[in-house]
Amino acid sequence: MNIHYYKQIAEYSGGLAIASFASTQLGIQAFQFFGTQHQRDRYLIPGVQGKMIFSFTNTEPGAGSDASAITTTAEEKDGHYLINGAKAYITNGDIADHIVFTAITHSEEEKQHRRISMFVVDGNTQGLSRSRLKKLGWKLSHLSMLRFKDVKIPKESFIGQEKRGFYQTMKVFNNSRIGISALALGTSLGAFRMAYNHAKRRKAFGKLLIDHESKRNEFAENITKLQAGWLLVQKAAYLRDQGKEFRFNSAMTKLFCTEEGLKITQWATETYGARGVIESLPVSQYPLDAKAATMGEGAPEVQKKIIAGNIEELLENL
Repeated sequence: MNIHYYKQIAEYSGGLAIASFASTQLGIQAFQFFGTQHQRDRYLIPGVQGKMIFSFTNTEPGAGSDASAITTTAEEKDGHYLINGAKAYITNGDIADHIVFTAITHSEEEKQHRRISMFVVDGNTQGLSRSRLKKLGWKLSHLSMLRFKDVKIPKESFIGQEKRGFYQTMKVFNNSRIGISALALGTSLGAFRMAYNHAKRRKAFGKLLIDHESKRNEFAENITKLQAGWLLVQKAAYLRDQGKEFRFNSAMTKLFCTEEGLKITQWATETYGARGVIESLPVSQYPLDAKAATMGEGAPEVQKKIIAGNIEELLENL
């Protein structure tokens, strides 16, 4: 997992970073973890080479943080699947060559988590309509709505195991939280650099902003938070790469990097004074990108739920 890649891109453009992230850390990862050899040859290799754009979607108009509450259905019929439903707020959804998605295949199951399976569909398949949404954050990326109306896909489009779609989605998210944390950190770092460079040029009350003790203290506090966030990202990535339990660490990393990142980017705009809210000033975009990052791969409440459920284990490790 190249966490440096997302951090470095997000320093300059959160939108470009999330577009790349959605394709590589979400869409392609599904084939890496659960795909057949045929699917890996067809999708994974071209995806890694940058020859195909991917999108990953579980979220629906009525199912966000509760990933098991989806209603899109996949009915097995005459050797194929018939898909009906809608997906919402999907990065790359309107431009992706291929879309990995979840749908209900076993509605008879009592537990919602056991009803869901995972599939892939070509973006130009008949019956699939895609529309781009207007948004404020991550401007260079596309956010879209998808509607499936009797979309016919072959059985070979099935990814992984039956009734394991929810669990497969959670595995993708647990891994991708590390990447989006690095992305969020890059956004914060980009805003910090702009604020720092501005403080070295801008004068107030007869001296540069950076020469005011109160302002230097603010920079010291925020660079410490950035360093702490980067260490959290690296630890979660290390545990993941070593095959150790990392789910709790990725949740803590995502919570810290996005929550503190939002504060840092807002502070960075305030360093510019009234100019910080001028849309044409690049720094004004960073808080919007930081806010978007708090929602991706699970809202803060989701991360807190994961962390709170494992406090004793985390405490023991400390």
